[in-house]
Amino acid sequence: MNYHRLLCLALLVGGGCSLKPPHSETLSSLPRSVPAPADNPTKPEAVELGRALFWDPILSGDRDVACATCHHPDFGYSDGLAVSVGVGGRGVGSARAAGPGARVGRNSMSVLGTAFNGLSVDGAVPPEAAPMFWDHRTASLEAQALGPIKNELEMRGSAFSEDEILDELVARLTSIPEYVAKFEAAFGAEGVSATTLAKAIAAFERTLVPTPTSFDRYMAGDDGAMTASQIRGMHGFIGQGCARCHSGPMLSDFKLHRLPVAPSGAPDLGDGMGQFRTPSLRMITLTAPYMHNGTVTTLDESIDFYHNLEVTSPLLEGDVEPPLGGGDDLRAFYEAISDGTFDRTIPERVPSGLPPGGT
Repeated sequence: MNYHRLLCLALLVGGGCSLKPPHSETLSSLPRSVPAPADNPTKPEAVELGRALFWDPILSGDRDVACATCHHPDFGYSDGLAVSVGVGGRGVGSARAAGPGARVGRNSMSVLGTAFNGLSVDGAVPPEAAPMFWDHRTASLEAQALGPIKNELEMRGSAFSEDEILDELVARLTSIPEYVAKFEAAFGAEGVSATTLAKAIAAFERTLVPTPTSFDRYMAGDDGAMTASQIRGMHGFIGQGCARCHSGPMLSDFKLHRLPVAPSGAPDLGDGMGQFRTPSLRMITLTAPYMHNGTVTTLDESIDFYHNLEVTSPLLEGDVEPPLGGGDDLRAFYEAISDGTFDRTIPERVPSGLPPGGT
């Protein structure tokens, strides 16, 4: 679907949008096929193993935190908190926020769609080069999978050093016959190792891609997939400059930017220069709060934040213009990019016998 078709449809439904030339801020639907690196094809055995590991708190130093603790399907595979609570925490969501535990300092990014990280209007990047985390400090889902495991506040705790934790986890997994069998089924002679542990989690995460949203179906040619309000919201989104950064199939340029986000706690310099990645807006209605530190709590606050930006601010990079209104339509567009279905399975058990998802 091209830009001129979108413009005509917007005018037909009474959008009245004053649209700018498209430049590079075009939007598009997600590809149907999910990329995977050559050395880690997405095999069912690896996905099954990865799901078990994702939910098993055996991967944390104190056996109390799982990947799923901060990436839970009830919150769109984020955690519903401003900043995540790692080791020592209890429960999920607001219950976890109210209790003890280490605050990790940043908002938990959803892992939905991370298989497409780096996919922008400029094209795709190889899976092994896909940028990860708010500051792009790691590339590939395989490398990302080990990051929280080695982080003291997130999963490792203080009982093991960063140099010790992976050997400890390999020993734990090797002592559980069910895991040994699953690793052999997935990776053959490679068996249990830190490398195959990361590969399994990454293989599972590559299956966490929402099925086509109303927006995807509309962009694929189904004119009835989006409502008139959603179409107007999409055109407001494009015409007011939002798509300069939130562009392409993932509604992200996957670049680092500086914005005058309200601080919370100690200063966070992101990549070292105060820059953070443009987050994907896919499934945005499920993943509040927003920004790298969770200081924007609702979509309405997010709209107000951009509405009130001073374009001349020295903290603001790029040619961004504040939205000029149409909040109801913009919220409707957000619904259209958030109504896809995805795997919400919570396993009843994991091979370690520990509570799935942690304490």
